[in-house]
Amino acid sequence: MNKKHKIIIVVVLMLALITTGYFCYKKVQEDKIGLISFENIKKEIINGEINIENEKVGLSFSFPDDWQIVNDDIGLSINSPNFISINDRVFIPQKGCRISVSVEGQKDDNTEYSDLKYMIEDENYVNSKNADKIKYEIIELSGLKGVKNQFFMANVFNNQGDVIAIYVPYDNKIYYFEVDLFGEDRDVCLQEFNNFLSTVFIKKK
Repeated sequence: MNKKHKIIIVVVLMLALITTGYFCYKKVQEDKIGLISFENIKKEIINGEINIENEKVGLSFSFPDDWQIVNDDIGLSINSPNFISINDRVFIPQKGCRISVSVEGQKDDNTEYSDLKYMIEDENYVNSKNADKIKYEIIELSGLKGVKNQFFMANVFNNQGDVIAIYVPYDNKIYYFEVDLFGEDRDVCLQEFNNFLSTVFIKKK
């Protein structure tokens, strides 16, 4: 085998390795897209609070140890011990509190992810999205900038109230936290949500 043939073989092998590496990387990135499971979490009780850690997304938070943990299709929810929903199909509180947590993997050019980033960088853009029954503001959570969205819902099975959602875009993920302020304990639930947010920790790279 002459030198020219050896060089051609080496080049072909290098191209094959690069191509394989690219598709492996692409597959790994695609696997990160979409809602990320909260099935495998660490749970421990510390000083009367349950601490939850999801190592896969670098997220931890705490809440009172008498609250109930519920895994659902969109992530994880925690309900106060007196939580009663308005009916069996809609988990909006008639009584008590419910806080929802989820994390979604996003591509960098995803519309929602890039829109949140843009809102954080442009205060005028945030203000332009505000309306009578929907308000946006930039907040900081665990040392990261995020977007707070509060909107009024007038008729949910003859109930009315506010939904507060927090979105934190970071490392091609959106960290999402929500509380529904309906029912007789809405003021208590707002305080509980604020207490919960103060415990949230998102691990930085």
